[in-house]
Order: sequence, then structure tokens, then C-alpha cells
Amino acid sequence: MFSRNRDQIICENCGYVIVKPYPKDQLCPKCGKFLSNIFKHADNTESEPEKLEPQEFQPKTETPSSKMPGVRKVDKQDPISLDAEKIDLKGGKEYVKFCGITSVDRTPLFASNGKLLYLLELTNNLDFIATSILGGDLDKMLLKSENNETEKCQFFEKNNIIYILYGKFPDKKGKWVLEQMAKYFSDLVRNKDVNNLSKIDKYDVEKKFSGYLISIFKEYLQLQDVFSDQDFYYIEDWIRLDYVGLSSMSIGVISILLDTEEHLIVKVPGEFEDPAEEVEMKESLLTAKIEAIAANTLGNTGAYPRWIAVRLGFQKYRFLTFKKYRNDYFLSCLTEGNLKKIDNVEAQIEPILYHGIDTPFSGNLRPFNKLKGTIKELINKFPGRKFT
Repeated sequence: MFSRNRDQIICENCGYVIVKPYPKDQLCPKCGKFLSNIFKHADNTESEPEKLEPQEFQPKTETPSSKMPGVRKVDKQDPISLDAEKIDLKGGKEYVKFCGITSVDRTPLFASNGKLLYLLELTNNLDFIATSILGGDLDKMLLKSENNETEKCQFFEKNNIIYILYGKFPDKKGKWVLEQMAKYFSDLVRNKDVNNLSKIDKYDVEKKFSGYLISIFKEYLQLQDVFSDQDFYYIEDWIRLDYVGLSSMSIGVISILLDTEEHLIVKVPGEFEDPAEEVEMKESLLTAKIEAIAANTLGNTGAYPRWIAVRLGFQKYRFLTFKKYRNDYFLSCLTEGNLKKIDNVEAQIEPILYHGIDTPFSGNLRPFNKLKGTIKELINKFPGRKFT
């Protein structure tokens, strides 16, 4: 808290007294911890000017923008509030609706918007799929609403803590925000068990982190000209298809595991004498998990995941994609490579599906069993199941 001398700040962590000029990195010079109370003093960083006697003056009617060509007026940015429905970062074109933090052990640690708290549990479910079956790190998810509007969730994991950003923003800007979140939250919980924080510790961490989160977004606004709006590129010029599924009302009607090289980590209990029986069990397991993700996401957000990206290495990704069709059918694919090629994959499969999705699902699987064989024949025409 502040001392009687309003130019002094006392570090809440070690008691060190700090006077002007304050450290620009907002860290205590003695203990190196973050100074959450420095924000209250932010408007007082300069010494008071000397009092001057009032003078009469005539108001100016001309402005630099009216006198000099090329000089434009910059509108004042509204103050950033975590209580707002969304934080506007670029005139409505870029915004954030939710910032969250959860541990890999499913302990909620921070949520900027209580209405979107379910995103923490959803993140843990996605992380389980990413690490257990897809063999990578959860990276991004694109949500698509009924009116075809899209918003993105971007993720970052550090020291078994997952950071979440939800809204509309370029990949590189999202990555920067997430890295800043991880940097300062890690400092706040250093030497603490995040899965067993006391109520007092959790309240203290949330309060301090909220203050720093606002400062992150203020810096985001100041760095607009530095950031690149270009998203990350893909190394491969192909996409490989490893699984195809079709469902209706969360019931799998087609499930085809194409991955004979075991790129996917699908483990089923027991031993099987018949390899075909083992493949069938793996298909059932995959379908159940994929449908659970789709239903959970749609039920909570009102939007379905167009794609979920899992990072395998530098610019190498695996994807779980969904596409909605009439009569509430969804096509799901597990792929690896260049996501921009997924439209070609779906375009090749769609004509086959039309024979089954023209009427609502009645519970009869026979028509879809015939389509299953036709889809396999199609995909076998592409060497290595790679589409370009």
C-alpha cells in the first residue's frame, strides 16, 4: 500500500520503499516481484508542475490537422475494463471476450469473464484429446456460429498451466498476449502449488493478475504498428487424411480409421486376434471422443468447432475439423499438414455423402455402411492419403 508520502510505493512482497522515478518494468528492484500497486500511481509518475498565475487567452479555432495536410486526429481510446462483454482492440475488428488460466490437472486459476467460465473445462477436455490421441500440444480452435460468424480460441501451455485467449485477433498478436500472461502469472505463483492455493492466495493472485492483464492490453494497443496481422504459414503443401467420421445428433453413423502407420495414438484395452476387430474398437473410441468434444462445444458456446489445431513441432500441425451439412449431419476429419487444403478433402467426400444425408437420420445404419466402402475406395486413389 502507499505511505503518507504520495511519491513513495511500498513493495507488497518485501516492504522495500520505492520513490520516483518508478521502475518501467513494474518489478521491485529488491525482490524482483511484480508491483501491482504501481498502477494506482500511474498518473503521478511525473512531478507536479509549478503553479502559474492564471492568464487570459483566446481559444484557438485552428488545429494541426486543419493547418497541416497529412496530420490526422487520433480518437481517444476507451478505457480497458475486464468487466466489459468484450475488450475492443482495433475498432471492432479485433477484440477479446475471455482470458483464462487453468492447470493441466483441471484446477481453474483465473477467468476474466464469469459467463464464459465453461471455456476452462472445455480447454482441459481439448488438451486431453490433443496430448493423448493427437500426440501434440493444444494450439488453436476456430468456432463457427449458426450465422457463419467465426471467433477463435488460442492456447499456450507453460509449466503445466494452460493460458486461454478467446475472441478475434491475428495469431501472432494472440501468441504475444498469451506469452505475456504466462510470464507474469508464473511470477505470481512461483514456489506455490497452483492446485492447492488457499482462498486468500487465490484472491491475491487474481487481483494482482487482473491489474497486469489490463496493462498487457494497453501495451497491445500501443504496439499495433509493430505487430504483423499475418497468420502463421504451413510448411507442407499437402494434407494427409487419417480418419473420417459422419454423425447426426452426436450419434456416429460412419467411422473410418485410415491411419495404418499409427500416427494417431489410439489405445484400446485387451488383446485382439482379429486385426479388423481392433480397428473397429479404435474407430468406436475415436468417434465417441470426437462427438463428446463437438457436443460439449456446441452446447456451451452455441457454435461448433470448425477446426481444432494441435502443434506437433515447428509449423507442423494436426487438425480435427468439422463441417456441418443439412439435416444436422457433421463430417469430422483427423488430418495432418496444411489446413488450407481441407476444403479439397471435403469437396471430394461430399458427393458420396449426399446419398445418405438427404433425409434426417432414422436409426438405420445400412445406407451409411455402403457409403463407408465408397469413401475408402476414393481415398485409396490418393497416394499416402495426401490431398493437394
